[in-house]
Amino acid sequence: MTTMMKFDFVGNRKIFFSISIIFLLAFLVLYIVNGAVLDVTFRGGTRMSIECGQMVDANLAAVKLEQVLNKKVSTSVMETVSGNQGTTKKSIMLRIDVASENPLTHDEEKLVRDTLVNEGFPVILDSPNNEVASIEPSIGRETLKRGLLAVLISSVLILFYIAWRFSIMSGFSAAVCAVIALLHDCALMLGVYVAFRIPFNDVFIAAILTIIGYSINNTIIIYDRIRENARIMQKSDMATIVNVSVWQTLARTINTTVTTLIAVVTLYIFAAANNITSLMGFNLSLMVGCIVGTYSSVFIAPNLWHSLRSRRMKAKTSG
Repeated sequence: MTTMMKFDFVGNRKIFFSISIIFLLAFLVLYIVNGAVLDVTFRGGTRMSIECGQMVDANLAAVKLEQVLNKKVSTSVMETVSGNQGTTKKSIMLRIDVASENPLTHDEEKLVRDTLVNEGFPVILDSPNNEVASIEPSIGRETLKRGLLAVLISSVLILFYIAWRFSIMSGFSAAVCAVIALLHDCALMLGVYVAFRIPFNDVFIAAILTIIGYSINNTIIIYDRIRENARIMQKSDMATIVNVSVWQTLARTINTTVTTLIAVVTLYIFAAANNITSLMGFNLSLMVGCIVGTYSSVFIAPNLWHSLRSRRMKAKTSG
């Protein structure tokens, strides 16, 4: 066992906790200073999709539209493929998101179209693929609440499941530490979005739920090994058991993370090459989530559980 303990995870837990705290505080400061950018889905506003005859500069379109609307505008370009009776047709769609408390009026929607035409963008105004969707702020807030509720419900269910499965490890303490690690992952993902001014939308909620499942799976595997080693290594102290357990699962954790990242990065490159903005956002969230989820599973959850257990044992001894 001693050959496996090349690094003292438990002994250096304060370093890992400090790294997380520093990042979380930095992201909190950025949030206080700059706030968060909410997509139309969560804030409300108007989303317009207009077909173009050829590829256009989405950033230039955003600049021109912001000048005439005096509102923040997000734009993206995507290629869609439709098929009918054995034939396929590619369409280039310019998506325009204007997140605001009030959806665009009909005059403002007309101003958007006129501006694009006057600025020389090859838009096809009479295309049947064109769409306009307005979302009231109340609907956006309700969507956000439901997304957060989904995250909360999944965390509570995980709490009860781990408390039941790992009763030998003081199940509820292990469950609380695992959920804290999950909240740590969610907070860091939120922080990355705040830092890079990436709009929050329903895709982000889907990514959060995906990463919660990924991260808790890694944590459960480490917990499982701690439970097994606690029975085998009864003469060893708990710090040694935790260290050995993390080392025994480390290769598996790294291999899982690397293979997952290979798939996610490949999909991100595909989405970027084809201007699939929603898929790019989803995969960016997964990339960040895989990294922070692996970090929390290895460095946060088991060390947090050990710290909590040690304090409880000291309290019982002193009592």
